[in-house]
Amino acid sequence: MDYKCALREETAQLVADYLDYCCRREGFQERPPTTPAAATMRSVAKELRRRYQDFFECAQNQLLDQSPEQVIIEVAELMSQGEFNWGRVAVLVVFAGALLEMEEPQKEERVQPLRREMSRRLTEELCNYLVEKKGAWLQEHGGWTGFHHHFTQKQSSPQSDPSSTLCCIMAAAAGFGLVGLALLLAVR
Repeated sequence: MDYKCALREETAQLVADYLDYCCRREGFQERPPTTPAAATMRSVAKELRRRYQDFFECAQNQLLDQSPEQVIIEVAELMSQGEFNWGRVAVLVVFAGALLEMEEPQKEERVQPLRREMSRRLTEELCNYLVEKKGAWLQEHGGWTGFHHHFTQKQSSPQSDPSSTLCCIMAAAAGFGLVGLALLLAVR
């Protein structure tokens, strides 16, 4: 199997793991992450969602008139401006998870199938973008194992405060992307 096929498979697994995690039903026990990188994505996502809660809520309200696939492609292209990094990758995947929460409040039985289908479509779009347009960058930076190491090594660095390191890394790495995304939403 060539590296692009392996990268597509690994990307699909990681993105699907995170989006399925976002689709979980309240009160049900969550599934364990499928890989160490998936566990790292959940951890990074939790911190991003906590830090930028107001932004994600505002974005959801602004985007109700567009399809999630259209939005994620626009956001991905915006994230490509400037230096691409792991923070931007994380923001993109976390933003896709936030899009899953845009469904109108309905009975749980009706919302879950819609979220699962949207999750599948978003996974496909993210895989296409990350593998086709950013595959060389991902490969050069160690693939999803590199993603995992990037965030876990930063957190466990002996000279840093473990409780604040991830937060600082994410704010620095993703800040441009969030500001740019906010600007994108403002001009809509």
